[in-house]
Amino acid sequence: MYSPANLSSTARARLLAGLTCAALLVLPERPAAALSCGGAAWESDGSMLGSLGDATAEHPIDAQFWELRSCAYDFVAPSGCRLERGDDVIPVAVEVDGAEHCNVDDSYVTRDNYPDAIVRYVPARSLMPNRTYVLACDVGGPEANDGQGQNTVVRSRLDPAPAAAPGSLDDLELAYKRGDDGCCSTGDYLELQLDHEQTWLSEGGYVEVLYDDGQVFTVTGPNNSWGTIEMPPTRGGLEFTPVAANGKRGETLRLDRGEYDRELVYMPCAVSGNASPLALWLLAPLLWIGTYGRRRRAAVGGAS
Repeated sequence: MYSPANLSSTARARLLAGLTCAALLVLPERPAAALSCGGAAWESDGSMLGSLGDATAEHPIDAQFWELRSCAYDFVAPSGCRLERGDDVIPVAVEVDGAEHCNVDDSYVTRDNYPDAIVRYVPARSLMPNRTYVLACDVGGPEANDGQGQNTVVRSRLDPAPAAAPGSLDDLELAYKRGDDGCCSTGDYLELQLDHEQTWLSEGGYVEVLYDDGQVFTVTGPNNSWGTIEMPPTRGGLEFTPVAANGKRGETLRLDRGEYDRELVYMPCAVSGNASPLALWLLAPLLWIGTYGRRRRAAVGGAS
């Protein structure tokens, strides 16, 4: 019968490596955000403002405007909205995608449960070219973007051509990433890659992301200082639909679980809390062998 005393240092190292790999394979796929030191990229205000974030942007004359709005608590859809430019007033209809997940119970809202809604402002007619309007609502309107906190400004471009058609998502790549900054991780996330320099995106379009549980998200381009696109994590499938600045929708691309990469990276802080019992049993021999090795070396050193 083998014991730690019968194992050579080489054999012990091989056993340690084997048990470590086995433990990593059974560690659960779960967010590592219990000890988070910062918020996720998609929770920043800048990622929520959509096509209304930049007051200097010039939009196609047939543009619709949109924002991604958190709706976990007491969501009220905007109403009484219009575009104003002196006596020229354009009525604006409000459409909300993902509203069925709003006003959820507080106990439902967790780190991975991010109920958001896409609020779309649809003008009754096209804007005049090369004009500046103020988007105003009687209730629940968008945040001001004029730098003074007073008005939400939108500008139409001089070119009277309609918005570019939604492009293809054939180059889209998705990967499940684990938090990579140790015990101060912001948690697991999805990393998306696509050509965000396309015209239909730069004009104010977006990629609508529909999760299998019905929640929605939007993507326009990089949302962090590393220049990558991060999205809330999921273990299910997602549907991606390109939406042009004028609201026209392109072909939907669906990715099911197993059709996108999943990064299996060991996170020290992820071992505790809801860890797999098998993983913990595999980690126990590692601690035992490591401790025995240190004690044995100490004993040998003391006897010399």
